[in-house]
Amino acid sequence: MKNISSIIYAFLIIISSAFPAYANYSNGVIAMMFGQSDYAVSEFKKAAAEGHREATYSLGYMYENEVGIAKDYDLAMMWYKKAAALGDVKSQYIIGNMYNRGRGVTVDYIEAVKWYSLAAKNGYAWAQYFYGQKLELGQGITKNEIEAAIWYKRAAEQEHAKAQFNLAKMYYEGRGISRNYLLSYKWSLLAEAYANNDAKVLISELIQKISQNDVKIIKENVKNWIKTHR
Repeated sequence: MKNISSIIYAFLIIISSAFPAYANYSNGVIAMMFGQSDYAVSEFKKAAAEGHREATYSLGYMYENEVGIAKDYDLAMMWYKKAAALGDVKSQYIIGNMYNRGRGVTVDYIEAVKWYSLAAKNGYAWAQYFYGQKLELGQGITKNEIEAAIWYKRAAEQEHAKAQFNLAKMYYEGRGISRNYLLSYKWSLLAEAYANNDAKVLISELIQKISQNDVKIIKENVKNWIKTHR
């Protein structure tokens, strides 16, 4: 057992030497667990200098949310943009949020759309939802309800309750997509299942428009949908 421990320890030393960025990032994570934020920032910066994506994102998050260090939106944006350039989808989405909400920057819907679009195309559900919302509203981009419905559906397929509800409404109203009460009912039920309370009113309206047999079939389909997505 002693020999095995020695081998594992030696292996970790080799890994740390060969991949210093991963070692620095791990040190930073451990430091955060013990409340040593100054040391964590130092280690994350070392890892970020080596191109470690998660460490770079972590610095942005810490500065934005005042996690162990003083809030600094300028530094948060700087680190998020570095992480985004490394392909970090969370950072791409958060940058969009910062421009959308004016967190440390002037509200700029065009810039928000740019970043939401990037993260949405990289598969991030929240970005897909907000990109769809901007397209539906025509905020920071030319209004396009057809495209909005497409992006809501992509987010909805990833269990995003707000997107599921918005998609249900579009099916109900026939906006950007052909009116379909059955599909509206399906997405309303899913939105409710994922804790969107707004779906309840739409569900009560829809059950007056479709048959009880359809209600029964769709409820069963929704149960199966949830099972396959969890």
